[in-house]
Formats: sequence, C-alpha cells, structure tokens
Amino acid sequence: MAPFVDYRSADGQYRKFRIALVGRRPFLCHMAISNHWNVHYGNSGMDCDPGKRAEECQMMETFDKVFVPRHQTALSTLADRIGLDFVVIDCAETKDGELLFFEADHASAVHGLDPPQIFPYKRAHMSRLFDAFAQMLKSAAAR
Repeated sequence: MAPFVDYRSADGQYRKFRIALVGRRPFLCHMAISNHWNVHYGNSGMDCDPGKRAEECQMMETFDKVFVPRHQTALSTLADRIGLDFVVIDCAETKDGELLFFEADHASAVHGLDPPQIFPYKRAHMSRLFDAFAQMLKSAAAR
C-alpha cells in the first residue's frame, strides 16, 4: 500500500506511461490520458479522441529527446534494482516533474495491434521496440 499521489496535469487529466526497458533502454509503448486516476489504456478513450492521440504521437516522437533525459537517473535505478533484461513499467509524472512509479512486470501487455487507421504513428515506434527485443534475445542466445 502507498498513499495516493495526485498526479493530474494542469489540465486536470491523468497521464500514464507504459515503458518497456529492453536491455536497460527505455521504449514508450503507450501514453494513456484519462480524467480518472486509475488509468488503463483500454478505457481511457484514446481511440475516440483525436486530441489525445495527437498528444500521444507527440510524446512518442519526443520520448528519447525529452522524457528519457529528464528521467534517466530514475529509469537507470529501476533497471539496476529490477535486474532483468526485459521489464515493463507503468508510471506517470508528478506535478513537480518527478517520475511516479506504479508497477513493474515482465508480462505486461506490449503489442502492435492498435488499428493503424486510428493510430498510424504507433507502428514505427512499436517496430523499434520489437526489433530491440529480438536483438536482445539474439545477444543472450549468443552468450
């Protein structure tokens, strides 16, 4: 148990990030935006809201340049402490810009099944993640 942390953004919406750490490298799987604190991608209405999708697309485009550098220490510490070659984390940013960690799992849903006509920006990002995962497996098998 942990105390509730109000992580709403200035617009009153909650933003949850699903990040896969593949060989310690972070990949954004999705960003869900919801007016409820218990954010799940499937019930956040991302498929029905072009504004939310535009924001998610922008986050995916800038993730490596903006989000990762801002949270590199926290992401590296999580990777060190978890100690797995592959792990998926759910997290958010607090009002103060800190990384708020919710959970880590090696079996969280990470997929490329979102309809491309609704989520055209996702395919390229998920392909990079899947390629990194395949390379991690090849490297591990070679060891």
